[in-house]
Amino acid sequence: MVIQLFWTFFKIGLFTIGGGYVMLPFIQKEVVDRHHWIEESEFYDMIALAQAAPGVFAINTAIFIGHRLGGWKGIIACILGAALPSIVIILLIAMCLTGYKDHPTIEAIFRGIRPAVVAMIVAAVVRMIRNL
Repeated sequence: MVIQLFWTFFKIGLFTIGGGYVMLPFIQKEVVDRHHWIEESEFYDMIALAQAAPGVFAINTAIFIGHRLGGWKGIIACILGAALPSIVIILLIAMCLTGYKDHPTIEAIFRGIRPAVVAMIVAAVVRMIRNL
């Protein structure tokens, strides 16, 4: 179960750009819909707790889900799975692109990513409102 938790959160962390709120629909799809590890109502309770707790939303969500499903080992697996891809990607970008940060193409890429991130956040909010 711990390896499944790590791998699930690793995939989510690897393929989402924009932070915790963008991750929400992916976490829900995997944890609630695909694996049926927790019920939808319990997922929303965890989201409410993650929002109320101090700290990074995605990590708080990983902590609550990891604790519920695997105790301390689950917490560590979910946190590492969610955070490791971002850490590695940011390190690679920092090492490779520092000389190109002001390049028009790189700036255009990041300008193009912004609307997609906003759309994913709005989609997560709309889905949560519908399900409430």
